[in-house]
Amino acid sequence: MSEKLKENWFVVLVAVILIGAVTFYTYDTNKGKLPGKKVDGKDVVATIGDTDYFADDLYTELFGDETNASSVGNSILFTLYQRAVVDAAVEVDSDMKLKINNSVANMKSYYSGQETTLLSILKQYGYSSLDDLEDFFTIYFKQQKLVGDYFDQDLENLFKDVYAEESPRIVSHILVKTASKDAVTDEEQKKMDEVDAALKEGKDFATVAKEYSDDGSASDGGNLGYVDANTSFVEPFLKAALAAEKGVVTDWIRTDYGYHKILVTENDMNALLENEDIREDIHAAIETAHPELTPKILWEKGQELGIKFANENIENAIKELLDLKEEK
Repeated sequence: MSEKLKENWFVVLVAVILIGAVTFYTYDTNKGKLPGKKVDGKDVVATIGDTDYFADDLYTELFGDETNASSVGNSILFTLYQRAVVDAAVEVDSDMKLKINNSVANMKSYYSGQETTLLSILKQYGYSSLDDLEDFFTIYFKQQKLVGDYFDQDLENLFKDVYAEESPRIVSHILVKTASKDAVTDEEQKKMDEVDAALKEGKDFATVAKEYSDDGSASDGGNLGYVDANTSFVEPFLKAALAAEKGVVTDWIRTDYGYHKILVTENDMNALLENEDIREDIHAAIETAHPELTPKILWEKGQELGIKFANENIENAIKELLDLKEEK
Protein backbone atom coordinates (compact mmCIF):
# COMPACT_ATOMS: atom_id res chain seq x y z
CA MET A 1 0.00 0.00 0.00
CA SER A 2 1.33 3.43 -0.90
CA GLU A 3 1.95 6.15 1.69
CA LYS A 4 -0.70 8.22 -0.07
CA LEU A 5 -3.23 5.49 0.54
CA LYS A 6 -2.16 5.30 4.17
CA GLU A 7 -2.68 9.02 4.61
CA ASN A 8 -6.25 8.69 3.37
CA TRP A 9 -6.95 5.10 4.35
CA PHE A 10 -10.29 5.90 5.96
CA VAL A 11 -11.77 6.88 2.60
CA VAL A 12 -11.01 3.41 1.26
CA LEU A 13 -14.31 2.23 2.68
CA VAL A 14 -16.23 5.48 2.19
CA ALA A 15 -17.33 5.44 -1.43
CA VAL A 16 -18.04 2.32 -3.40
CA ILE A 17 -20.96 3.65 -5.42
CA LEU A 18 -22.87 1.70 -8.04
CA ILE A 19 -23.99 4.05 -10.84
CA GLY A 20 -27.15 2.87 -12.59
CA ALA A 21 -27.66 -0.02 -10.16
CA VAL A 22 -30.29 -0.50 -7.51
CA THR A 23 -27.74 -1.36 -4.83
CA PHE A 24 -25.87 1.51 -3.21
CA TYR A 25 -22.92 0.63 -1.00
CA THR A 26 -21.34 3.14 1.35
CA TYR A 27 -19.13 2.41 4.29
CA ASP A 28 -18.55 5.71 6.12
CA THR A 29 -15.85 5.27 8.71
CA ASN A 30 -15.83 9.02 9.25
CA LYS A 31 -19.11 8.79 11.14
CA GLY A 32 -17.16 7.17 13.98
CA LYS A 33 -14.57 9.91 13.90
CA LEU A 34 -14.99 12.55 16.57
CA PRO A 35 -15.56 15.92 14.82
CA GLY A 36 -12.37 17.94 14.91
CA LYS A 37 -10.75 15.99 17.73
CA LYS A 38 -7.01 15.54 17.49
CA VAL A 39 -4.44 14.53 20.08
CA ASP A 40 -0.79 15.28 19.32
CA GLY A 41 -1.79 15.94 15.72
CA LYS A 42 -3.43 12.52 15.29
CA ASP A 43 -7.07 11.97 14.29
CA VAL A 44 -9.15 10.33 17.01
CA VAL A 45 -11.71 7.88 15.64
CA ALA A 46 -13.20 6.95 19.02
CA THR A 47 -12.90 7.64 22.73
CA ILE A 48 -13.96 5.06 25.31
CA GLY A 49 -13.67 6.27 28.88
CA ASP A 50 -10.33 8.03 29.11
CA THR A 51 -8.79 6.12 26.18
CA ASP A 52 -8.44 7.61 22.71
CA TYR A 53 -8.25 5.39 19.63
CA PHE A 54 -6.32 6.84 16.70
CA ALA A 55 -6.77 6.46 12.94
CA ASP A 56 -3.08 5.58 12.56
CA ASP A 57 -3.38 2.72 15.04
CA LEU A 58 -6.49 1.39 13.35
CA TYR A 59 -4.75 1.57 9.99
CA THR A 60 -1.83 -0.44 11.36
CA GLU A 61 -4.24 -3.03 12.76
CA LEU A 62 -5.86 -3.36 9.34
CA PHE A 63 -2.89 -3.13 6.99
CA GLY A 64 0.19 -3.60 9.20
CA ASP A 65 3.35 -1.56 9.09
CA GLU A 66 6.93 -1.81 7.88
CA THR A 67 7.73 -4.67 10.27
CA ASN A 68 4.45 -6.59 10.49
CA ALA A 69 2.19 -6.95 7.46
CA SER A 70 -1.52 -7.56 7.89
CA SER A 71 -4.03 -8.73 5.29
CA VAL A 72 -7.09 -7.75 7.31
CA GLY A 73 -7.58 -4.44 5.52
CA ASN A 74 -7.05 -6.04 2.13
CA SER A 75 -9.65 -8.65 2.99
CA ILE A 76 -12.13 -5.93 3.91
CA LEU A 77 -11.44 -4.10 0.66
CA PHE A 78 -11.89 -7.21 -1.45
CA THR A 79 -15.00 -8.32 0.44
CA LEU A 80 -16.71 -4.95 0.03
CA TYR A 81 -15.91 -4.84 -3.68
CA GLN A 82 -16.95 -8.45 -4.25
CA ARG A 83 -20.25 -8.00 -2.41
CA ALA A 84 -21.01 -4.76 -4.22
CA VAL A 85 -20.48 -6.35 -7.64
CA VAL A 86 -22.28 -9.65 -7.18
CA ASP A 87 -25.17 -8.14 -5.22
CA ALA A 88 -25.90 -5.66 -7.98
CA ALA A 89 -25.24 -8.09 -10.84
CA VAL A 90 -27.22 -11.15 -9.76
CA GLU A 91 -30.79 -11.60 -8.57
CA VAL A 92 -31.74 -14.36 -6.14
CA ASP A 93 -34.31 -16.58 -7.86
CA SER A 94 -36.26 -19.45 -6.31
CA ASP A 95 -33.66 -22.07 -7.25
CA MET A 96 -30.84 -20.06 -5.71
CA LYS A 97 -32.91 -19.37 -2.59
CA LEU A 98 -33.41 -23.11 -2.17
CA LYS A 99 -29.66 -23.70 -2.50
CA ILE A 100 -28.96 -20.99 0.07
CA ASN A 101 -31.47 -22.37 2.57
CA ASN A 102 -30.24 -25.94 2.12
CA SER A 103 -26.62 -24.88 2.51
CA VAL A 104 -27.36 -22.94 5.69
CA ALA A 105 -29.27 -25.89 7.15
CA ASN A 106 -26.56 -28.38 6.18
CA MET A 107 -23.79 -26.21 7.59
CA LYS A 108 -25.62 -25.70 10.89
CA SER A 109 -26.30 -29.43 11.11
CA TYR A 110 -22.70 -30.36 10.33
CA TYR A 111 -21.33 -27.94 12.95
CA SER A 112 -24.02 -28.64 15.55
CA GLY A 113 -22.33 -28.30 18.93
CA GLN A 114 -19.29 -26.70 17.25
CA GLU A 115 -20.67 -23.21 16.72
CA THR A 116 -17.40 -21.61 17.83
CA THR A 117 -15.57 -23.39 15.01
CA LEU A 118 -18.20 -22.33 12.49
CA LEU A 119 -18.00 -18.74 13.67
CA SER A 120 -14.22 -18.73 13.30
CA ILE A 121 -14.62 -19.90 9.70
CA LEU A 122 -17.11 -17.13 8.97
CA LYS A 123 -14.78 -14.54 10.49
CA GLN A 124 -12.11 -15.54 7.97
CA TYR A 125 -14.49 -14.25 5.30
CA GLY A 126 -15.30 -11.00 7.09
CA TYR A 127 -18.48 -12.08 8.85
CA SER A 128 -18.99 -11.52 12.56
CA SER A 129 -22.02 -13.60 13.55
CA LEU A 130 -23.67 -16.95 12.86
CA ASP A 131 -26.63 -14.89 11.70
CA ASP A 132 -24.46 -13.94 8.70
CA LEU A 133 -24.45 -17.53 7.40
CA GLU A 134 -27.30 -16.82 4.97
CA ASP A 135 -25.48 -13.74 3.65
CA PHE A 136 -22.29 -15.80 3.26
CA PHE A 137 -24.03 -18.36 1.04
CA THR A 138 -25.99 -15.68 -0.80
CA ILE A 139 -22.75 -14.01 -1.89
CA TYR A 140 -21.22 -17.41 -2.70
CA PHE A 141 -24.07 -18.54 -4.97
CA LYS A 142 -24.42 -15.11 -6.57
CA GLN A 143 -20.75 -15.15 -7.53
CA GLN A 144 -21.10 -18.73 -8.73
CA LYS A 145 -23.96 -17.62 -11.00
CA LEU A 146 -22.06 -14.56 -12.25
CA VAL A 147 -18.97 -16.61 -13.10
CA GLY A 148 -21.00 -19.47 -14.57
CA ASP A 149 -22.93 -17.17 -16.89
CA TYR A 150 -19.64 -15.74 -18.13
CA PHE A 151 -18.25 -19.23 -18.80
CA ASP A 152 -21.39 -20.25 -20.67
CA GLN A 153 -20.72 -17.56 -23.28
CA ASP A 154 -17.63 -19.50 -24.43
CA LEU A 155 -18.13 -22.84 -22.71
CA GLU A 156 -16.75 -25.20 -25.35
CA ASN A 157 -13.56 -23.22 -25.82
CA LEU A 158 -12.97 -22.85 -22.09
CA PHE A 159 -13.62 -26.55 -21.45
CA LYS A 160 -11.29 -27.85 -24.16
CA ASP A 161 -8.11 -27.84 -22.10
CA VAL A 162 -9.94 -29.26 -19.06
CA TYR A 163 -11.22 -32.09 -21.25
CA ALA A 164 -7.78 -32.76 -22.71
CA GLU A 165 -5.88 -32.63 -19.44
CA GLU A 166 -8.27 -33.78 -16.69
CA SER A 167 -10.20 -36.66 -18.35
CA PRO A 168 -13.68 -35.59 -17.23
CA ARG A 169 -16.44 -38.18 -17.21
CA ILE A 170 -19.64 -39.23 -15.46
CA VAL A 171 -19.10 -42.16 -13.12
CA SER A 172 -21.29 -44.65 -11.30
CA HIS A 173 -20.25 -47.34 -8.84
CA ILE A 174 -21.41 -50.21 -6.68
CA LEU A 175 -19.82 -50.50 -3.24
CA VAL A 176 -19.69 -53.59 -1.08
CA LYS A 177 -18.41 -52.47 2.30
CA THR A 178 -15.99 -54.71 4.17
CA ALA A 179 -15.41 -54.81 7.90
CA SER A 180 -11.70 -55.46 7.51
CA LYS A 181 -9.08 -54.04 5.17
CA ASP A 182 -7.29 -57.37 5.05
CA ALA A 183 -10.04 -59.96 4.67
CA VAL A 184 -13.49 -60.50 3.20
CA THR A 185 -16.18 -62.28 5.19
CA ASP A 186 -18.30 -65.02 3.66
CA GLU A 187 -21.31 -62.69 3.69
CA GLU A 188 -19.37 -59.91 1.95
CA GLN A 189 -18.04 -62.32 -0.68
CA LYS A 190 -21.55 -63.66 -1.26
CA LYS A 191 -22.79 -60.15 -1.94
CA MET A 192 -19.95 -59.48 -4.38
CA ASP A 193 -20.69 -62.75 -6.18
CA GLU A 194 -24.37 -61.78 -6.47
CA VAL A 195 -23.38 -58.43 -7.99
CA ASP A 196 -21.13 -60.20 -10.50
CA ALA A 197 -23.88 -62.65 -11.40
CA ALA A 198 -26.49 -59.93 -11.85
CA LEU A 199 -24.22 -57.89 -14.12
CA LYS A 200 -23.24 -61.00 -16.11
CA GLU A 201 -26.92 -61.74 -16.66
CA GLY A 202 -27.18 -58.31 -18.30
CA LYS A 203 -29.01 -56.47 -15.57
CA ASP A 204 -28.76 -52.68 -15.78
CA PHE A 205 -25.87 -51.32 -13.68
CA ALA A 206 -28.09 -48.73 -11.98
CA THR A 207 -30.63 -51.39 -11.04
CA VAL A 208 -27.93 -53.59 -9.51
CA ALA A 209 -26.52 -50.59 -7.64
CA LYS A 210 -29.91 -49.79 -6.16
CA GLU A 211 -30.28 -53.38 -4.97
CA TYR A 212 -26.79 -54.12 -3.68
CA SER A 213 -24.63 -51.03 -3.21
CA ASP A 214 -23.73 -49.97 0.35
CA ASP A 215 -23.04 -46.40 -0.72
CA GLY A 216 -25.42 -43.46 -0.31
CA SER A 217 -25.47 -43.13 -4.10
CA ALA A 218 -27.38 -46.42 -4.37
CA SER A 219 -30.73 -44.61 -4.42
CA ASP A 220 -29.52 -42.79 -7.56
CA GLY A 221 -28.34 -45.97 -9.24
CA GLY A 222 -24.79 -45.51 -8.00
CA ASN A 223 -24.37 -42.24 -9.90
CA LEU A 224 -21.48 -40.11 -8.57
CA GLY A 225 -21.84 -37.48 -11.27
CA TYR A 226 -18.94 -35.52 -12.72
CA VAL A 227 -15.44 -36.84 -12.02
CA ASP A 228 -12.07 -35.64 -13.29
CA ALA A 229 -8.42 -35.80 -12.24
CA ASN A 230 -9.00 -33.12 -9.59
CA THR A 231 -11.94 -34.86 -7.90
CA SER A 232 -11.34 -35.60 -4.23
CA PHE A 233 -11.73 -39.37 -4.29
CA VAL A 234 -9.38 -41.89 -2.70
CA GLU A 235 -6.49 -42.65 -5.05
CA PRO A 236 -7.28 -46.28 -6.02
CA PHE A 237 -10.86 -45.37 -6.91
CA LEU A 238 -9.98 -42.21 -8.83
CA LYS A 239 -7.18 -43.93 -10.73
CA ALA A 240 -9.52 -46.76 -11.79
CA ALA A 241 -12.33 -44.38 -12.70
CA LEU A 242 -10.06 -42.28 -14.92
CA ALA A 243 -8.65 -45.37 -16.63
CA ALA A 244 -12.02 -47.06 -17.23
CA GLU A 245 -13.52 -47.24 -20.71
CA LYS A 246 -17.00 -45.89 -21.27
CA GLY A 247 -19.62 -48.60 -20.85
CA VAL A 248 -17.20 -51.23 -19.50
CA VAL A 249 -17.64 -52.29 -15.86
CA THR A 250 -14.32 -52.58 -14.06
CA ASP A 251 -13.08 -55.48 -11.97
CA TRP A 252 -13.48 -55.07 -8.22
CA ILE A 253 -11.41 -52.12 -6.98
CA ARG A 254 -10.22 -52.19 -3.37
CA THR A 255 -10.27 -49.04 -1.23
CA ASP A 256 -10.48 -48.39 2.50
CA TYR A 257 -14.27 -48.39 2.12
CA GLY A 258 -14.51 -51.84 0.60
CA TYR A 259 -14.79 -53.14 -2.96
CA HIS A 260 -16.14 -51.14 -5.89
CA LYS A 261 -17.43 -51.87 -9.34
CA ILE A 262 -17.03 -48.75 -11.48
CA LEU A 263 -18.81 -47.74 -14.68
CA VAL A 264 -18.12 -44.68 -16.81
CA THR A 265 -21.48 -43.73 -18.30
CA GLU A 266 -20.27 -40.75 -20.34
CA ASN A 267 -16.97 -39.17 -21.39
CA ASP A 268 -17.76 -37.51 -24.72
CA MET A 269 -17.03 -33.80 -24.53
CA ASN A 270 -20.14 -32.61 -26.35
CA ALA A 271 -22.38 -34.89 -24.30
CA LEU A 272 -20.83 -33.58 -21.09
CA LEU A 273 -21.34 -29.98 -22.19
CA GLU A 274 -24.99 -30.65 -23.01
CA ASN A 275 -25.69 -32.28 -19.63
CA GLU A 276 -27.30 -29.60 -17.47
CA ASP A 277 -27.00 -31.80 -14.37
CA ILE A 278 -23.21 -31.38 -14.35
CA ARG A 279 -23.00 -27.80 -15.64
CA GLU A 280 -21.95 -26.41 -12.26
CA ASP A 281 -19.25 -29.09 -12.03
CA ILE A 282 -17.95 -28.03 -15.43
CA HIS A 283 -17.94 -24.41 -14.31
CA ALA A 284 -15.94 -25.39 -11.22
CA ALA A 285 -13.47 -27.37 -13.34
CA ILE A 286 -12.95 -24.37 -15.64
CA GLU A 287 -12.46 -22.09 -12.65
CA THR A 288 -9.83 -24.46 -11.27
CA ALA A 289 -8.05 -24.56 -14.62
CA HIS A 290 -8.30 -20.78 -15.12
CA PRO A 291 -8.03 -19.11 -11.69
CA GLU A 292 -7.27 -15.81 -13.38
CA LEU A 293 -10.75 -15.56 -14.88
CA THR A 294 -12.81 -14.92 -11.72
CA PRO A 295 -10.93 -11.72 -10.75
CA LYS A 296 -11.24 -10.59 -14.37
CA ILE A 297 -14.98 -11.25 -14.33
CA LEU A 298 -15.43 -9.33 -11.06
CA TRP A 299 -13.50 -6.38 -12.44
CA GLU A 300 -15.25 -6.30 -15.82
CA LYS A 301 -18.67 -6.58 -14.21
CA GLY A 302 -17.78 -3.76 -11.82
CA GLN A 303 -16.82 -1.58 -14.77
CA GLU A 304 -20.05 -2.51 -16.55
CA LEU A 305 -22.08 -1.53 -13.47
CA GLY A 306 -20.25 1.79 -13.26
CA ILE A 307 -18.55 1.28 -9.92
CA LYS A 308 -16.53 4.37 -9.01
CA PHE A 309 -13.89 4.67 -6.31
CA ALA A 310 -13.13 7.49 -3.93
CA ASN A 311 -9.71 7.98 -5.50
CA GLU A 312 -7.16 6.39 -7.80
CA ASN A 313 -5.24 4.82 -4.92
CA ILE A 314 -8.28 2.80 -3.90
CA GLU A 315 -8.88 1.72 -7.48
CA ASN A 316 -5.27 0.60 -7.82
CA ALA A 317 -5.48 -1.26 -4.51
CA ILE A 318 -8.54 -3.18 -5.74
CA LYS A 319 -6.75 -3.99 -9.01
CA GLU A 320 -3.76 -5.24 -7.04
CA LEU A 321 -5.98 -7.44 -4.89
CA LEU A 322 -7.56 -8.83 -8.07
CA ASP A 323 -4.09 -9.18 -9.62
CA LEU A 324 -5.19 -6.83 -12.40
CA LYS A 325 -2.63 -4.08 -12.02
CA GLU A 326 -2.29 -3.68 -15.76
CA GLU A 327 -6.03 -3.43 -16.43
CA LYS A 328 -7.20 -0.03 -17.67
